[in-house]
Amino acid sequence: MQGYQQQPYQQPHMGQGPQLHQGVVQFMNGVYAWMAAGVAVTAAVAWGISQSPQALLTFFNPYGGMTGLGWVALLAPLGILLIFGSRLMSMSRGAATAIFMLLAVCYGVTFSLIPLLFSVGAIFKAFVATMGMFGAMAAFGYFTKKDLSGMGQFLLMALFGIIIASLVNLLFVHSLGAHMAIDVLVVLVFAGLTAYDTQKLKQIYLVHGAVGNIAILGALNLYLDFINIFRSLLYLMNSNE
Repeated sequence: MQGYQQQPYQQPHMGQGPQLHQGVVQFMNGVYAWMAAGVAVTAAVAWGISQSPQALLTFFNPYGGMTGLGWVALLAPLGILLIFGSRLMSMSRGAATAIFMLLAVCYGVTFSLIPLLFSVGAIFKAFVATMGMFGAMAAFGYFTKKDLSGMGQFLLMALFGIIIASLVNLLFVHSLGAHMAIDVLVVLVFAGLTAYDTQKLKQIYLVHGAVGNIAILGALNLYLDFINIFRSLLYLMNSNE
């Protein structure tokens, strides 16, 4: 969440406690609703493309490799985040929502092979496992008294390393072992980021309130945490198939 520094916890006054708690809960519920909308868009796009051979051939060649448009869809989220990530707070609400949904659509394109590679049961198990892990780490981030800002900065640096390693393996190495190792790291890093992002969202609300597009920006961060955990868990849980 660009533009904000981690603030020390603000203890509410005795008369403000219930109202402040209710405000945080309502704010976080709104964030999770936006996050769920993003996940739903990704799932709908992935399923729709997977059911259309013509749409699949638009993004993937008959051998499972990517077409030019497939590479655009794969790399677009990174470009979107680099170009617009720091500007979401100053955009109009409609523009910020459009950026979020565009990113969700791009991930839907890259996820469109999943229904063809894995059974419905395998996808469901990975989704349930992801919900459990995400929920546990979000709860930890919400309730812990420990400042997670240091951990968050470390995990963000680790994430850049994972992105570079993933691109190197995808383009040059093509190692299944390296892919599995990267997936393990992805699960660990994004689980930690789920706690960090949740705590930071709560603290931003306590200090600044629901300013600007913070709910959409927070939902985008949590959406990225969720779908990256899901994708890596799905491959790890079905690595023998």
